[in-house]
Amino acid sequence: MAQGYPTKPIQLIVPFAAGGAADIIGRTIAEKLGQIYGQQVIVDNRAGAGSNIGINAAAKSAPDGYTLVLASIAVAVNPWLFKSMPFDPIKDLTPLTLALETPNVVLVPASSSIKNIKDLIVLSKEKAKSGGATYGSAGIGSSLHLAAEMFRQQANVELTHVPYRGSSPALTDLMSGRIDLMFDNASTALPQVQGGSVRAIAVTTKQRIAALPDVPTIDESGVPGFELANWWAIFGPGQMQPALAERISADIRKILADPDVQKRFADVSGRVIASTPQELAAHLAKESAKWKQIVDAAGIRGSQ
Repeated sequence: MAQGYPTKPIQLIVPFAAGGAADIIGRTIAEKLGQIYGQQVIVDNRAGAGSNIGINAAAKSAPDGYTLVLASIAVAVNPWLFKSMPFDPIKDLTPLTLALETPNVVLVPASSSIKNIKDLIVLSKEKAKSGGATYGSAGIGSSLHLAAEMFRQQANVELTHVPYRGSSPALTDLMSGRIDLMFDNASTALPQVQGGSVRAIAVTTKQRIAALPDVPTIDESGVPGFELANWWAIFGPGQMQPALAERISADIRKILADPDVQKRFADVSGRVIASTPQELAAHLAKESAKWKQIVDAAGIRGSQ
């Protein structure tokens, strides 16, 4: 099967709406993969249920390499958030390769007295009796909510969650000073930071990012060991033949090494982190265990 593959078009499911960072990542990989194979690679946007709908469609497909899926960090988080899952990420998916990671940034209003993470910790302690500093998110269980919750636990501070229906209204209230802070994806936050409507005080990854070279990491700002990156990876349905999985993985890794692809991903603040199937499997297991602890400690397991 691996030697004769592919003989027909391939479907790449992107379990998010068109136009966002996931769509850009998926279409970039699909375009280049189509050039390698001489077959059309069709991007199928299937948003909903925190990406579960699209991933489940891939998990239930034939394991012949003609259906692939671009999954985010949600594939490791959702099993601990949802009361029931239509698939098991470990058993029902075949890991192919990690693709890239994107950072979050910690934002405060431009008028805020908070200049850094230490200021934020001080403010949270000052407001501890009233629940601590307020932070907005895209909703309960969203990646932005969980990023702030991870910070709350590791920094040992009090924070009050203010959930919104999406990150845009949260950002609007942040700019007006109605909330004290929020964690946001770097790609969507950068225009507001550069425009001066909000201030970035830290990034969540272990390294600083090129777009904000003067903004320190949370790790170097007084919360040692803090590291959080949104990651994206390619999976196939479970039970794919190992030789076929390795063939597709190797071809996608060639794409990820392309300078043009790396530049496109840099435009959405992405850093390529290609991997073997075995490395992705280990990464998924590690991330799943980590997020179970965070979600359980936050008391939001089974909230959806």
